[in-house]
Amino acid sequence: MNQAITITFVPEQVITWLIIGLVAGFLAGALVRGRRFGLITSIIVGLIGALVGGFLFTVLRIQVPPGLEGSLNIRVIDILVSFIGAVVVLFFLGLFYRTRRI
Repeated sequence: MNQAITITFVPEQVITWLIIGLVAGFLAGALVRGRRFGLITSIIVGLIGALVGGFLFTVLRIQVPPGLEGSLNIRVIDILVSFIGAVVVLFFLGLFYRTRRI
């Protein structure tokens, strides 16, 4: 079990993650909260949503076709998975942080 893990970041992949996170966070914020977030908040919500969505799709054994390697590749399925995860994150955050209006 003592195996080395190597993680490499390719600039194109980071840019792709940011774009997908922005789109997914924007869409999830518009759906769940009824209004948009700021740029940074949308990216953060989208990136966290991508992690949650990827985890859910793995646990539920939903197959996602592999992408191309080494290029700026934005796929609709990636945005969909991130969006679903972001909606789940915002839903649970909404349960914990409800604001009461008088």
